Amino acid sequence: MTNPNILPDDTSLRIPPMGFDDENELNGQTAYNRTIVEGSARCGCFHCGGIFAGNEVSQWLQEDDGEDDTALCPYCGVDAVIVGNERYPVCMMVLSGLYMHWFDQEYKQRLEEATDMPTCGDYEDYLRKGIPFLTNHDRKIAVVGEIELFPLSVYGRAEELCNDGHPPQPVEYDDRDIYMGGVVTVHAGFDEHRYYYCDFITGDGIKLPYDAWSGTQQGLVLDLSRQYGDALRGIITDTSMHHMRLFIDADAEE
Repeated sequence: MTNPNILPDDTSLRIPPMGFDDENELNGQTAYNRTIVEGSARCGCFHCGGIFAGNEVSQWLQEDDGEDDTALCPYCGVDAVIVGNERYPVCMMVLSGLYMHWFDQEYKQRLEEATDMPTCGDYEDYLRKGIPFLTNHDRKIAVVGEIELFPLSVYGRAEELCNDGHPPQPVEYDDRDIYMGGVVTVHAGFDEHRYYYCDFITGDGIKLPYDAWSGTQQGLVLDLSRQYGDALRGIITDTSMHHMRLFIDADAEE
């Protein structure tokens, strides 16, 4: 088996939110599907994120009842092959959402062990780029801490930071509107007015709308930032996007 080439969807692609019935209907396509798969120009596997033509399937699970056989993904060998439908075509957004639902324990484990994750933006971008399939733990890192996060309003952060220097407070937020992934550089310290700051900065130089949850955790980030400087990294490690693992990037230390 080889790893599929995870190709992001076009940014113009829009699909309706998937409900429980939609997820069940699509999952129902994964069994007794030889006829529909062989006749499809575009299929997808929601276990590995592979997208391929039906004639690329070479292995089939023979069903005991003699009905139509079940396709096994040409990349990962799992019976998670679908052809999509009019509302939910085979695309990375659909495959990502189905993977997070039907392989939720595997997905959570990958997040918990992750040491690397491609940069993305909001929830739709997270799905569109196939980030659930791209988290990995190939790098050797030194974990130095774990913190909880609270998201700030993406549009209100500037006003909060300029509000007479008072530290920002937790606000109501929508999980679909906040930043979802990527390894960030972590900086903490005091500005010229002696106000504490804690910045999580992407490789593109964007400050994420998060802060450490408590004074104790702010103190931890401050101590680690002083100790490790630009080598201090962070990665979000849970599906609710509330926890961050802090670690040392060996390459940045050299």
